[in-house]
Amino acid sequence: MKKKGIWLLIDTTPEQLDMIKKVAPDYELYRAKTKEDINFSLEDVEIVYGWNKVLCKPLLTSSGQSLKWIQAMSAGVDYMDFEYLKANNILLTNGSGIHPIPVAESVFGMILAFTRGIFSSIKNQKNKLWERTAPMTELPECTIMIVGTGQIGTQVGKLAKAFGMRTIGVNRSGRPAEYMDEVVLQRDMVNHFYKADIIVDILPLTELTHHLFNKETFSKMKENTMFINVGRGPTVNTRDLIDALNNGKLAYAGLDVFEEEPLATDSPLWDMDNVMITPHIAGFARHFKKRVFEIFYENLQAYVNGQDLPRSKVDYDRNY
Repeated sequence: MKKKGIWLLIDTTPEQLDMIKKVAPDYELYRAKTKEDINFSLEDVEIVYGWNKVLCKPLLTSSGQSLKWIQAMSAGVDYMDFEYLKANNILLTNGSGIHPIPVAESVFGMILAFTRGIFSSIKNQKNKLWERTAPMTELPECTIMIVGTGQIGTQVGKLAKAFGMRTIGVNRSGRPAEYMDEVVLQRDMVNHFYKADIIVDILPLTELTHHLFNKETFSKMKENTMFINVGRGPTVNTRDLIDALNNGKLAYAGLDVFEEEPLATDSPLWDMDNVMITPHIAGFARHFKKRVFEIFYENLQAYVNGQDLPRSKVDYDRNY
């Protein structure tokens, strides 16, 4: 009888290993993070906890594979081959639901860095330059447009309301969303850009969202808009973003994600005074892996009992 295996690519504690063994006693547990560490047959891997596109590539390209389910760590899984996974009935679950608090805090870290002169002061400190930035902005004066009203967008809206801001949510359905004073359809959002002082991109990457923020959409924003991207890098046309920053349409951009990562050393973004760059860390938190395990463990309990996976299952028709 062919072995069934779970490949653990995300660090697990001894307690978590015991929990997996108890709920899935018929499975072998494999732990390998480099090619040299692999001492098992990839054909026996039925479940992957985590993902490494180099190590795991044979699971998607070789015949005789047993792969049935991938539990990814990230919320965005556009790097996966959805067509192959769907055609081969391979389940995919992501880390959706574990990022709202850290991402929302990163969003406001970027916003406050600009509105309170912190960003420019950090740069001046390196040169021992005592230079006051004025005028500065108070957040209750601002309207924030949150493009994507899922769990992260909801948390951003919650913090925005705590700061006394007006909130506009953007989604595909137009349905009301918590903490949003107003919700507009994604297809109509450019017609509402004039209301927003700050626009936050929290979109997944799909055919509909690729380069959604481009020359045309930036042109619809009012002068000196602040733009934050913590969604997916390719939802923004980088060249058009740079132009908007140079021509004054955008006063500032806080960017955690990029079209190509890592960001090339020759990218103009590195040297722009009105751009804050963080290296795709907005979702990181101390308890990140613990929260991923909670999703995996709940799904694993359902999986071994032949039930539908209850948490964070990716819809291949919607690409998220």
